[in-house]
Amino acid sequence: MAEVKISIKNDSGETLSGLKAIPTAKKDKYPAIVLVHGFGVTKEEYGLFDIISKKLASSGFLVYRFDFSGCGGSEGDFINTTITKQKDELSKIIDSVRSDPDVDADNVGIIAQSFGTSVTVALNPDVKAIVFTGSISHPKNIISNIFEISGNGYNPLGISEMKRSDGSVTRIDSRFWDDLDNYDLPSLIGKSKCPFLFLNGSEDDKVPVSETDDYFSNVSGIKERIIVNGGNHNLYPKREDAAKLIADWFKKIIVF
Repeated sequence: MAEVKISIKNDSGETLSGLKAIPTAKKDKYPAIVLVHGFGVTKEEYGLFDIISKKLASSGFLVYRFDFSGCGGSEGDFINTTITKQKDELSKIIDSVRSDPDVDADNVGIIAQSFGTSVTVALNPDVKAIVFTGSISHPKNIISNIFEISGNGYNPLGISEMKRSDGSVTRIDSRFWDDLDNYDLPSLIGKSKCPFLFLNGSEDDKVPVSETDDYFSNVSGIKERIIVNGGNHNLYPKREDAAKLIADWFKKIIVF
């Protein structure tokens, strides 16, 4: 597997930093998977996406992952983020992947983690298959609670601050909370026609496993749900097991 740096521009002209993982086996066209990270983190997802990307590339998939604006190596200030802004960025990312001459444009899938699942549902992309890990179907409730727990930093009328375990501080303003009210995510997922796989860690102490319930019950097509025994919100320490489950599932859905 080789991994190369890539980038695109969002609608605000900000550069989004990304990585493209390329399988060793040579083909004219590859199926592709886009990885969508969670709230205020990066395209590595604390190592989870590194493992998943390597596994998928070794299974014959091109793998693309980007930092949303204001995150990781991308331009922009995260304080300006909204679910709509990230939804629009994800749309640009998928368009860019489909236009890559190496990609079989009819065989593009998505893996989204945590708030990345909310962003994906908000976009309702036309893709071949989707995997959700640590799903969030009611982001306003879940994320505001995390801000409160981190030091009473939830302020829906001003600047909300969340202290992370590494000492960094994530800040967002009231536009983030207001914009979430525009999306009924459990209803929106019902519009999607592609197959879904939902993974949850049995030891997730950040997002209740029940957050997946409204998504799963509203998916009208092919769907599967797996609880990863012993995994936390980022599926640690069961990431290798989860990566194999994901790769095997995509190989059943996406024909090479």
